[in-house]
Amino acid sequence: MKNFFKIISVVFSFLFISSCSNDEKTVLSSNGFELRTTTLNSPLTLNPANNNDTVSVLVWDTSNTGTPTVSTYTVEVSESGTNGPVVAANLGSNLGIDVRTYTLKVGEVNTLVNQLPNYICGQEIAIDVRIKAKVGGSSYNAFVQYSNPITIRVTPYSTSKLLLAFSTDPSLSNTANKLASSSFTNLNDYEGYMYLEPGTYKFYKPNSCNEFSSPTVYGLNGTNTGSLELDGSSGFVVATAGHYYVKANLSDTGSGSLTYSIAAFNATSNTFGLFGSVKGSVGYANTTPMNYDPITKKWSLTLDLINGKKFGFKTNNTTSAAILIGNGTAINLTEGPLTTNTVSPLPSNIGDGSITAPGVFVNSTTKTKYAIEVDLSKPRNYTYKLSVVPN
Repeated sequence: MKNFFKIISVVFSFLFISSCSNDEKTVLSSNGFELRTTTLNSPLTLNPANNNDTVSVLVWDTSNTGTPTVSTYTVEVSESGTNGPVVAANLGSNLGIDVRTYTLKVGEVNTLVNQLPNYICGQEIAIDVRIKAKVGGSSYNAFVQYSNPITIRVTPYSTSKLLLAFSTDPSLSNTANKLASSSFTNLNDYEGYMYLEPGTYKFYKPNSCNEFSSPTVYGLNGTNTGSLELDGSSGFVVATAGHYYVKANLSDTGSGSLTYSIAAFNATSNTFGLFGSVKGSVGYANTTPMNYDPITKKWSLTLDLINGKKFGFKTNNTTSAAILIGNGTAINLTEGPLTTNTVSPLPSNIGDGSITAPGVFVNSTTKTKYAIEVDLSKPRNYTYKLSVVPN
């Protein structure tokens, strides 16, 4: 029995010593660390053609915490001289354990600057670049300290989609109907849906910040020929007021360069409307017309839709100028984005549309009545909306 208590006493003594040892936590201290740069191009005007050029190569010392620790690092950017928000480089991810160099390039710097609240396209801005060092994986108990900042001055460009005005008068370009490209780097796929009055129209290209104070003019090479010419004297003649789908390619080279196309729809012999098996018949040739409101600039229709069936929208009743389908594969949405599909020949599955009506398909008689609305007034930002109509 005495031996038993001796053993128990030794065990408790060991546990007590271990407990005291674990209570002695390592204390970290902020002793700073230095950020330097081996390459610094400042001030610098940013340009998408130079996206891969180097703005700055950053190097920094190991974060000094007063004890032997290993840090992970993040490059952070904010507007110089403000307490504004901070944005992180490298898509917001840390650089890994003890990585202590990073190259900032034109494209990334421009993307970061575009996120700052006082960003203005084409106007120089001073940014502070610093390094965040973190020890520990959990955010609530991590130890963080920062390097000294390095200031860089840059003139950013816009990453908004490029715009193009279609107008009878250059002075009206700012408020005229617009076409938009798919991105700020694409000159070959401008498009827009618009209502046009009779007149002679030209294309007006703004500056790189989408400002139309002194636009570049593209007229026609001939009369309604489909070819564009810089400073061309001719314009496109709209003889009949109506709805048009307008496209333009302003690239100087490549297939289809310096061309345009203008297709009328919603005239006497055609329409803009809804198609698909959601009505009980498959095929994009069977279109139910929609009505246009010139005040809201939206198309609308009230229709019984078969639950769980698909649909889309299109111009014209037979040969379409454009088909608008769902942007993505989301199911049972009552609203969402649309994208224009102009592939020729059309994909085999397009005859049924790509938007799924809310609900689960049971049979063709299980329907719900919806007020359907389509907004094409914002180029390349087309949307649809379904609202249940009470019985």
